[in-house]
Amino acid sequence: MLMKSYPILSAVVLGLALSFGGFVHAQDTDADPAEGGTTIAFGDRKQDTDAPIDVTSERLAVDENANTALFTGDVVVIQDTMTLYAPWVKVFYKEDQSGISHLKAKDGVTLIQNEEAAEGETAEYDLEEEIIVMNGDVLVTQKLSAIASDKMTVRLDDGTALMTGRVKSLLRTNTNSKKGGE
Repeated sequence: MLMKSYPILSAVVLGLALSFGGFVHAQDTDADPAEGGTTIAFGDRKQDTDAPIDVTSERLAVDENANTALFTGDVVVIQDTMTLYAPWVKVFYKEDQSGISHLKAKDGVTLIQNEEAAEGETAEYDLEEEIIVMNGDVLVTQKLSAIASDKMTVRLDDGTALMTGRVKSLLRTNTNSKKGGE
């Protein structure tokens, strides 16, 4: 399977790799056994899903009849300690327009929460359920390690993510010993 290159994430991954050491934090899973997968920590705490959402983009198109707003061109979505980057983000408002129901992002999405980053083809953020689902060659970097899968479901209420589909991990150890007896 060929992984796409994401320049923003590449810079973040390089910065994280140079700054931090560690491993992918696997956790016990209480996920649906039928779905399978691997549960990992994502972010170091519960995300505040009630915090304001700041969206910046090159263009904005509002469709009042459909209760949507379409942001295109270098879109940056920030909420609490989470930042999402994508070329295309659609915001769906609740029927009564009392708030945001969910967001959809596509065409190469990068999600950063604290020191961890994930990339994939698409993402959907359901504010009512407090979950983010990323699909399409998902790659998560945590310190010096990485885990890839077809799909990642992030539970913002407890800071965990379920990686499903074909899951592959690269685990590196952080040793302080010097080679050659130095």
